[in-house]
Amino acid sequence: MSKTISLFFIFLIISPLWGSQQLIVVIASELNSTSGELQRYENEGNWHKVGEVVPVILGRSGLGYSSLRQPQKNEGDGRSPAGVFDIGSTFGYALETNFSMPYFYADESLICVDDADDRFYNKMTLLNPLNPPKSFENMHRNDELYRYGAVIEYNRLGEKGRGSCIFFHLNRPDYRPTAGCTAMDKKPLIEILRWLDPTKKPKLLQIPKRDCKEYQKEFVGIECQ
Repeated sequence: MSKTISLFFIFLIISPLWGSQQLIVVIASELNSTSGELQRYENEGNWHKVGEVVPVILGRSGLGYSSLRQPQKNEGDGRSPAGVFDIGSTFGYALETNFSMPYFYADESLICVDDADDRFYNKMTLLNPLNPPKSFENMHRNDELYRYGAVIEYNRLGEKGRGSCIFFHLNRPDYRPTAGCTAMDKKPLIEILRWLDPTKKPKLLQIPKRDCKEYQKEFVGIECQ
């Protein structure tokens, strides 16, 4: 096998989008921007657009990188993660749903653990009222932000202090920035949740605009809004 072909196969193995046929691209104008634009793509050789551009709200401190670059995303910093991430599951307040992705029913007992010292750090689990984590987030919120949502698989291995409980979820009525998630209005969020297909290995690419051309070379067809 030639060196060129060998390098090609190495690229296929290590590429973060290897095997994915659905991609959500969120681009912020600057690293510290608290808003951005979302565009869906599907892969048929090259990436092509699906649907309209959707405005989104990001973390109150903008974006933080998942690795290699600074600033890096950490627990409690108010940054949404920048990088490429799996979209692992959906969740909501309805007992049943017609979404294709794995689904968490967010009743009063479902929590997401944000205590970096807990063994369930950055995981959803059922609350044990006799032995609750020191810090956790209720997934059934009174403000309705999690009535519909999806899990962004940032910090999947639960590296201590690198951030937890990162989701797509609904906007607040006043559209103020999030604590590190990516928020949008109800109509486009439901449309996205219905579109997500686990057999197509959906992923999120979330970056500042200055990084977009770098990714365009690798993922032919995505646009830098």
